[in-house]
Amino acid sequence: MTSFPGRALAAALVLTLVGAAVPAAARPPVDTTVPVPSRHAPGTEDLGAEVPGTEESGADEPRRTGATDRVVVKFRDGAEAAPRTRERVYAEAAEQALPRGAAAGGSGGTAPRLDEVSETVDSARVVAADGLLDARQLETLTAALEEDPAVEYAEPDHLAGIAAVPDDPYYATSQWNLRPAAAGLDLPAAWDRATGAGQTIAVVDTGITPHPDLDANVLPGHDFVSLHAGGVQPGHSRDGDGWDPDPQDEGDYAGLDECWSGSAARTSSWHGTHTAGIAAARGNNATGVAGVAYDAKLLPVRALGACGDGYISDIAVAIAWAAGHDVEGVPANPHPATVVNLSLGFRSSTCPAVLQEGIDRALARGTSVVVAAGNNDRDAREESPANCRGVITVAATTAQGARAGYSNWGRVTLAAPGGDPSRQILSTANAGSARPGSGSYSYKYGTSMASPTVAGVVALVRETDPSLSPAQVKDVLAATARPLPGPCPGGCGAGLVHPRAAVARATLQEGYTVQGAIGWLHARIGSSTGAPRSHERCGLAQEGCYQEFEHGAIYWSPDSGARWVHGGVRSAWHRAGGVNGVLGYPRSGERSNGAGGVQQLFQGGTVVWSAGTGGAAVRGAIGGRWAALGAETGLLGYPLGRERGGLVGGGARQDFERGRVLWSPATGAQPVRGAIGRAHADLRGEQGRLGYPVTPEHRSGDSVVQHFQGGTIRYRHGGITISSR
Repeated sequence: MTSFPGRALAAALVLTLVGAAVPAAARPPVDTTVPVPSRHAPGTEDLGAEVPGTEESGADEPRRTGATDRVVVKFRDGAEAAPRTRERVYAEAAEQALPRGAAAGGSGGTAPRLDEVSETVDSARVVAADGLLDARQLETLTAALEEDPAVEYAEPDHLAGIAAVPDDPYYATSQWNLRPAAAGLDLPAAWDRATGAGQTIAVVDTGITPHPDLDANVLPGHDFVSLHAGGVQPGHSRDGDGWDPDPQDEGDYAGLDECWSGSAARTSSWHGTHTAGIAAARGNNATGVAGVAYDAKLLPVRALGACGDGYISDIAVAIAWAAGHDVEGVPANPHPATVVNLSLGFRSSTCPAVLQEGIDRALARGTSVVVAAGNNDRDAREESPANCRGVITVAATTAQGARAGYSNWGRVTLAAPGGDPSRQILSTANAGSARPGSGSYSYKYGTSMASPTVAGVVALVRETDPSLSPAQVKDVLAATARPLPGPCPGGCGAGLVHPRAAVARATLQEGYTVQGAIGWLHARIGSSTGAPRSHERCGLAQEGCYQEFEHGAIYWSPDSGARWVHGGVRSAWHRAGGVNGVLGYPRSGERSNGAGGVQQLFQGGTVVWSAGTGGAAVRGAIGGRWAALGAETGLLGYPLGRERGGLVGGGARQDFERGRVLWSPATGAQPVRGAIGRAHADLRGEQGRLGYPVTPEHRSGDSVVQHFQGGTIRYRHGGITISSR
């Protein structure tokens, strides 16, 4: 927190943001303002148009549901059965343990079947069912196999994989604070269970500026900066009026002597935009950074003006309004916050009554309040709102896992990464030096960065169990925090926030009930879904609801009804944005596709999964062309990952087992495969002189021919001939 010499009286009245300034000499070697990467994609607004989707995704996720379509069977030494005998063992076990159509997603009426597909260590056999089996079915099947005297053991051949990793380009290169590391938070392990969906994070700060990595998550907020008369001074609104419904950050820049006598000129910090991005920048959008709760909504509430200052009275009412309390003369907040973040503070040994009242009103509405501990290397009990009742006070740690030297200590709840001059926190920003410009990215460090990190974790916990009170959320965070990897002189409360453990603890709450359409479906397929692991949560897109179960979740919307989504299909769907993405809600249950895998229909496309390829979405024109060629049982086979947009000429492509489909606005979707496809790829594909295919391959006499924008490839008697137009 910046100190203001000669302003002892004002310090009791004015709050200042607590993100530490970045000394020029201490900045990292990369530029601290990073341009927003452009994202060129074909039209994605009309799901029915002949335009492919352009969702991007990270690495494949593991099947954490326990479902698999394989078991491992070890026959006893000396009793290794002949193939016919092994077939009998498998058939009898399948008939006993798997009634017709029992495999998860299998089609009813088919005879159960187990097929030996390979051998593994110690001569054990890998045996595949004709569809996914849930935990209960696997237990029954392995018990049936072990009843045969020739079988030494039988056990599920579980699917393992990496945790959910977003495709945001700066996540892998720059967001050390979120990645698996000694001092990082290993957010992927928590994102497997929660991403903040259905939660709202209020950022009471300098306001917010438009940004392509935030806009999709931003709700209508409000401006509570009241000072607008006279010349520029600390806390001035700069927008010509007082409270108003526009929370845009007008810039906290100042000229010489404007912040206090002798103060230097300063550029705008865009502090509110930076803290908002840490909490909930959009994830899996192939753009910039990922926020801690990247599917949560952001409620911008402006309470700090010029010089980064704001009056306590304005901040108190901003907190109350953000939580859903009525404020005279201000429209009601239609999106009450799950959690309020306060990356601000001032020196005071007691919490001012008006500020405590605003916090108490939020807590009474079930809204958690997370605050920065302050940047003055002193006991946090000397800082407000860090010393207010009921708040979650957050100290800052470095990339080495120690308490940052600037961070306050002592009376704090726990700590989170805030960085230091050598390793800072990258987040959303603005390129303007004074007034707002274009969206960008910048590095900052401070307890201002640690606080929205924990606010994001609160959103993950509340998504998992919305019934938790602020006090219970605080207890969950404290009970699951882990020791700091480095030292914390003065004390860092319970330790370093541990998102995965916090979400897991909330997931295991008991006493959940099911009702309505979700309850009806659960009554029918409860043996597959398992017991409920959350309350029903509503308020999703399209007026939808969902509920978590042991082995997946049931989603409902008025248009789609109630559908179960789980395993690799759910992972692929989440990577495409879930209910908020291009696929929307599920329109069918998961079902066997007759080719050793499963598929599930969604409003905007289909997710296809197999053990060998994982799950991937197919949609739009590319999906239509693939389906016309026989889908996964046809010429191209299963999709190998996501569709990728932003190609030359505004095109997109998706790879499949036996080829790929290329799309551009000028040529539509066309497949390329085999020898012709390899020749096209050798010529740099769509970026080369041939460009995009304009027709599928077709037979002409004794040749196979395919036409491209720049020429033709002909395959004849094992040879390739390329001719240009």
